[in-house]
Amino acid sequence: MKKVWTKAALSNEVTKRELEHRELARQIAAEGIVLLANDGTLPLKAGSIALFGAGAAFTIKGGTGSGEVNGRYTVMIWEGLKNAGFTVTTESWLNEYLSALDSEKEKYYKQLFKKLQKALLGGDETMINIMSDAFHYPVGRVITEADITKSNTETCIYVISRQAGECSDRKFENYEYTLEPDEINNIRICAVKYKKTVLAVNIGSSIDLSPLDEIEGINAVIYFCQQGMEGGNAFADVVTGKTPPSGCLTNTWAKKYDDLPFAGEYSYLKGAIDKEYYKEGIYVGYRYFDSFNAAPRYEFGYGLTYSDFTIECAGIDTQKSSVTVTAKVTNTGKSYSGKKTVQLYVSCPDGEIKREYQSLAAFAKTKVLAPGESESLTLAFDLTDLAGYKESSSAYILEAGEYIIRLGSSSRKTQVVGVVSLDETVVTEQCEKVCPLQNKLEELTCASKAEIPSGVKRVFVKASDIKTQTHDYKTIRQTNNPKAEKWMALLSKEDRLKFLLGAGMAGAGFFNVPGNAAVTTSDFTGKGIVNISLADGQAGLRLQSVSVIKKSGVIKMVEPMMEMFRYTNAFFKKYMFGTPEQGQVVYQYATAFPIGTAIAQTWNTEIMEAFGKAVGTEMLEYGVTFWLAPGMNIQRNPLCGRNYEYYSEDPVLTGKTAAAVTRGVQSHSGCYVTLKHYAANNQEQLRNHSDSVIGERTLREIYLKGFKIAVKEGAKGVMTSYNLLNGTYTADNFDLCTKLLRQEWGFDGVVMTDWFSSGKGMANNGLAIKAGNDLIMPGGKKYLKMLKKDIKLGKVSDEEINRSCARVLTAIAESDTQKEFEKRGMGSRVV
Repeated sequence: MKKVWTKAALSNEVTKRELEHRELARQIAAEGIVLLANDGTLPLKAGSIALFGAGAAFTIKGGTGSGEVNGRYTVMIWEGLKNAGFTVTTESWLNEYLSALDSEKEKYYKQLFKKLQKALLGGDETMINIMSDAFHYPVGRVITEADITKSNTETCIYVISRQAGECSDRKFENYEYTLEPDEINNIRICAVKYKKTVLAVNIGSSIDLSPLDEIEGINAVIYFCQQGMEGGNAFADVVTGKTPPSGCLTNTWAKKYDDLPFAGEYSYLKGAIDKEYYKEGIYVGYRYFDSFNAAPRYEFGYGLTYSDFTIECAGIDTQKSSVTVTAKVTNTGKSYSGKKTVQLYVSCPDGEIKREYQSLAAFAKTKVLAPGESESLTLAFDLTDLAGYKESSSAYILEAGEYIIRLGSSSRKTQVVGVVSLDETVVTEQCEKVCPLQNKLEELTCASKAEIPSGVKRVFVKASDIKTQTHDYKTIRQTNNPKAEKWMALLSKEDRLKFLLGAGMAGAGFFNVPGNAAVTTSDFTGKGIVNISLADGQAGLRLQSVSVIKKSGVIKMVEPMMEMFRYTNAFFKKYMFGTPEQGQVVYQYATAFPIGTAIAQTWNTEIMEAFGKAVGTEMLEYGVTFWLAPGMNIQRNPLCGRNYEYYSEDPVLTGKTAAAVTRGVQSHSGCYVTLKHYAANNQEQLRNHSDSVIGERTLREIYLKGFKIAVKEGAKGVMTSYNLLNGTYTADNFDLCTKLLRQEWGFDGVVMTDWFSSGKGMANNGLAIKAGNDLIMPGGKKYLKMLKKDIKLGKVSDEEINRSCARVLTAIAESDTQKEFEKRGMGSRVV
């Protein structure tokens, strides 16, 4: 019998940890829901309610692909309202919808599995794009007069839903960004027939709501987003006022898609998708709308509450280049308690470098304030964080002039509260050119002028107080663990190569995590080196929930890892599934938290850190060392299929959110985050061949800044992306993986490739190691063969191989799994 060591539970019993994390998931979800419109209809009292729409019957908890999480259950909005005491009077319509949905899914997945069978013969590139034709949820049948009469209530909630994910960008022809005609008709019927109509949006990113402009009678609109396994309960908490809404948007919702800059040139819309030209430059999201005075439907940072709040500036102070603003927030309402997010924006001098109208510098959120209660918040930033990048001199500079401070509750609801005056222009960082353009690029420019009201407070910063940081590009940062150094001496050259490659999709480690990937095989346990596991995720750990470990040691699913496997054919069932009678059944019920966007919509770094800490707890429980998250890419365009995994259109909010999550995860010794996808992975269509053409200033100020913030916070892992950046695959890009990451930002962790991103016609394994990647994933014998060939061709040196091997060994040496391996030896649970 093959021995399998596992930390998975042998009992199906609900644990204390599960109960605690469910409650946290519910709190995050409620705080991440955004109230977009309300005429006083909300909150509602429990009673009879009509409930319609795709997302009411089957609430989508998250997107597809690596960001999926397999929780023990998912609370639908329908179920959550019933749990809160509502009587849902339209259950016949909802049950009809579920029946139709199941039929549509069965047809879709039968076709998908035919495609999958061909893909198994087509190689890695075919596999990573298998989900390029996403399932489209039906909207449900037309609501009839009989449905209205039978519902016998004056209150209705209608929930629209969409799902997106890996491999495919949202398409107009499938109504993935627009409302369907039948959907619009149903919403109109509800608005006319019910005295109170609430519309909820169960989608991972924005959608075109312009048809609502022609419909009267919609009393409230809620951006539910996709809120994980406790989403339905959280929805009920918000609509009843048990948890008053406090979420704020992390991206700008346009009135219509064409309002976005170069909207028709995104991804598949322009026809040829091998190159993506970032012509808008730094003017992404609110930076564009505010600078060009274009009116959005809902601005960045927007979110209503059930009460009214005032935000007053109580003081501005400077300490050299550090700026601190104190804000007094007061709940001026009479009926409802609530939380309020305060946002601080700065308008920089528009001089030699053309700047956006304003950019987010800091944010903070209050505790729950009762009517009449106040709280003082401190919002701090360093002026050097606002430096613009001057391409001609490869330097970040702060130009002399006046930096206008704006305090408020969204990008469009602020007031000027002060001015910071800088006496002279100063270089904050002296860099070298990175990732140069290989194609001509005409970027958008704007002369942005900001008015300064009379009487505002002025504070002063001296350029002489700001030191210039000059980066060292001659040495490569390397911090090796002493234990790793000893291991290096024990390993042959062949052995060292194996530590640069994953163990393959079926690789097993000392602590095997069913449904997961591993770093190297368990061949080296005899030398005292444990195998470590990695888990996908963004909203938690993506693990196989229920598995059976057969007597032969083969692990098979009992419960499907992904919903698609519920509809698989007999061939795949035989290959992938087992039954409890075949061996030991093990359980790994991870918590399905809200998606990345929803977490960021809380604007609450404390709850973000608590989320990270909870993920770290589950990593320890199941023997996971690297969590393949947070997703850091900028939400450049709402059609990107993977936006749900990402935090925001703004790099500061993205970076601060990731930093908080990183603190939480890595508060557990030996647990690491993996920032991804590094970098400029802002479309999914042809993701492994698309070339992102970006100017250096835009790259640094928008697409890399969030990564930089999280790295400075101490993140220990980074994953490169599928795409090319200015003609070079990111995995093979020395500027990205070494010059920026290690030499400028001081990163000393492990860089790994995305799965199947190297090989024929894609990134090169040898060049990836040379560039600063340490780990080629998923690895396996085929990749070892390719790497050996690259060595013979001189694409990578022994020194570079040893350097990467030492980094991987250092991560293993400091991991919790290695510590437990040494503590237990081979005496861990044997199944």
